[in-house]
Amino acid sequence: MKNKKILLITMFVVLSCVTSTTVNNKTIDQDEIALQKQALKKRIQKRILGQNRIIDSLIKAKDPRLKKDKEGNYIRPNRVTPSGKPLYFIAYHGRSHRKAIKANILEPDGSLGYNLDGNGIKMGIWDGGHIFAAHDEFTGGPNYLGPSVDIEISDSATADIWSSHPTSVASVVVAKGLFHRDSYEMTGIAPGLDKIFSYNWENDVFEIFEQLQLNANSDFIISNHSYGYPLTDENNVPIPSEYIGDYSDWSALLDEIAYTYPTYLHVLAAGNDGRKSYPDQQVSGLDQLTGSTSAKNVLTVGSFSMDDNGSNKGITDFSSAGPTNDFRIKPEVCGPGENLGVASWSVNNPSATNLYQSNSGTSFASPAAAGGVALLQQLHKRIFNEYMDGAAVKALLCHTADDITEWNGQDITGPDVKTGYGAINLEKAAMLIQKDEKENLTIHNFELDQGDTETIYFQTTSVGELLTTTVSWYDPPSAFYATKTLINDLDLRVTQENTTYLPWKLPTDVIQPSAVLGDNDRDNIEKIVVLDEIGGHYKITISHKGILQRINEDGEFENTTQKGTLIASGPGFFTKSEQELNQFANVNSFLVTPIPAKESITISALDNSMPFKTLIIFDLSGRKIAIKTRSSFSLKSAVFDVFNIQSGVYVLGIETISKTLFKKIMIK
Repeated sequence: MKNKKILLITMFVVLSCVTSTTVNNKTIDQDEIALQKQALKKRIQKRILGQNRIIDSLIKAKDPRLKKDKEGNYIRPNRVTPSGKPLYFIAYHGRSHRKAIKANILEPDGSLGYNLDGNGIKMGIWDGGHIFAAHDEFTGGPNYLGPSVDIEISDSATADIWSSHPTSVASVVVAKGLFHRDSYEMTGIAPGLDKIFSYNWENDVFEIFEQLQLNANSDFIISNHSYGYPLTDENNVPIPSEYIGDYSDWSALLDEIAYTYPTYLHVLAAGNDGRKSYPDQQVSGLDQLTGSTSAKNVLTVGSFSMDDNGSNKGITDFSSAGPTNDFRIKPEVCGPGENLGVASWSVNNPSATNLYQSNSGTSFASPAAAGGVALLQQLHKRIFNEYMDGAAVKALLCHTADDITEWNGQDITGPDVKTGYGAINLEKAAMLIQKDEKENLTIHNFELDQGDTETIYFQTTSVGELLTTTVSWYDPPSAFYATKTLINDLDLRVTQENTTYLPWKLPTDVIQPSAVLGDNDRDNIEKIVVLDEIGGHYKITISHKGILQRINEDGEFENTTQKGTLIASGPGFFTKSEQELNQFANVNSFLVTPIPAKESITISALDNSMPFKTLIIFDLSGRKIAIKTRSSFSLKSAVFDVFNIQSGVYVLGIETISKTLFKKIMIK
């Protein structure tokens, strides 16, 4: 009995110890966790405090790597790397047509402060049925208190014929971006558009004319048309040959409308027949444009492919290729049209206001371009209180487009009949409009009389960039099915001494995808890029062949003048005065930047005929401080390190073949 008592006592003691030890361990664990949390909190606070100190120092030093808001204030970065580089968060959305053509940079919250959303612009959308105006992307949804997009169903006879296609097309332009997925960004190119006129396509040409006739409707300057004739029917039978690449009566009517209402631009999709062929096709993969895509005064838009970041743009196989039958470069530009997220409508669920889908086609590249035109016109109206002519917008888009140089593994530099002059770049276009406010020959409108020549002079002020010029004009309508549709043949030329630079054109003896350089007597848009190393001054001329004429109301030709627009950009300045040009050249043979200098200076010859050999820095007493030389007169540009020279004013000597030139410089 005694042994049993001892055993029970021992077991109790053991159990008591175990229980007691377990409680103590839990208490210790909780205390350690609390201490760890407190330590972690202190480390986080210390890290944040350290980051904020670095950020404050960057802002105080006005570090050029910091971003600024539209008022010019520095935006605090979210992080700073160990090397001191500021980092900013971005929201991860999916594939974006906005980002692909740089519309996101122009938006109200964009990094450059353009604050563009299409406000004030009215656009017509003609399509097979009407836009479902009740979609959440247009109204904002049931809980939205802000303004909705004004979509007017303009032909009341078919007002209740809704369709998914025009709804998707409209969403590319004006969707609010309520719905996001990792794969897609839904926000429209111009979500602040003043109004959309939604029309069924049955009577499109006359309805366009009716809208333009309304004096109170002066802001109606764009229409989108994401439809056309298929190259072949469901049985693979091609449409009549006169509708493939030819200049039809409808093309002529559209050209006449634009010629009569010069601020209006008709934007239309190139078509999705890029993979199709037909019996009389001379070259596989080419000559696929149908219907009004061959008109002269419209903007025909193809599609480009891209990655999910909106970059690495390339050919889209399904996009229809030109040329027209009279060998004009069509389409003119291309936009995002592959695998986009868009709003939709379903006949099976007609009251649903939140339907979406993924879709592809030039049907979506075209409204992206039209929305981009709205943004550019909004900017131009804000700065100059007037809209650009449609021909000017075409010139601007082609001038600033990013060339797509690869097609089926081939290197194709310059315009081609699949992507035109390239992918739309709204950022570049907007920058030129803004530049024109201070340099008014950047976008230059002109009017030629019989025998006139318009002349602009250009002087380089730096090296390493390209001189680019583009001219566009609304040409009078031609006779139906004419073998050559250009009526007024304007000629753009850039000359320097004995060298003349010619525009792009398509060969007329063979159908091929890529353009060559030559005398373009087919297109009413011409572009020249001076690819040689530039330097010195150049002369830009616009002249014309033959007699400037138009078809009058009796169908007869009569003499006329011709209006047009020249877009010019390059590393220098443009002037209409040759005297001003010569005065500048006499005293500014070299560009020295930056002044004042801190680390180094760059010396660039502004005239290719003035290479230099030796650079010498003198102090004001004439003493040599530093020298850099070559064995021959071969330098056109050089970098001179000055970081080890004391702050002050010095004289830079530049030894050329004929003489040594001197420039005053400042080192800080």
